[in-house]
Amino acid sequence: MRRRDIDIDDLPLVRAPKKLPVVLSQEEVVRLIEAALNLRHRTILMLLYATGLRRAEAVHLKIGDIDPALMLIHVHQGKGSRGRDLPLTPKLLEALRAYWRWCKNKPRTYLFPSRVEPIQPERPLSDKVVWNA
Repeated sequence: MRRRDIDIDDLPLVRAPKKLPVVLSQEEVVRLIEAALNLRHRTILMLLYATGLRRAEAVHLKIGDIDPALMLIHVHQGKGSRGRDLPLTPKLLEALRAYWRWCKNKPRTYLFPSRVEPIQPERPLSDKVVWNA
C-alpha cells in the first residue's frame, strides 16, 4: 500500500557502526606462517603478508614479475584492472629463492603452477588452495 505514513517517513535511518578489522600480532603471524604444511604454502603466506597481495593476484604472479635488481614485484591486472609495483623485502626474496630450489619441476611461467607432471600445460594455482593453506 503506497500510502504515506507521516510518523514513520520522518524517522532518521540508523546506521550500524563499522567495526575495525582484527590485526594479528607479530607472534601470531609467525605461528601462522610456521604452521603451513609445506614450503609452497609457507612461501605463499609470506608473500601475502609481506606485500598485501590478494589471493588471486598471488597465484597469477609470473616469474618475470619479480625483479630482484630493483627489489620490486610487478602486479598486472590487479583489482580494478590496474597494475602496481610492490616492494620486495630481502627476507621474502630469500624465501622465494628457497622455494625455487625446493621445486622438483621448475615453474616455467607462473610462480605457483598447478601442474603435477612437467609435460602438462602450466596453469596458475587456484586461489582456493591459498584459502585452504
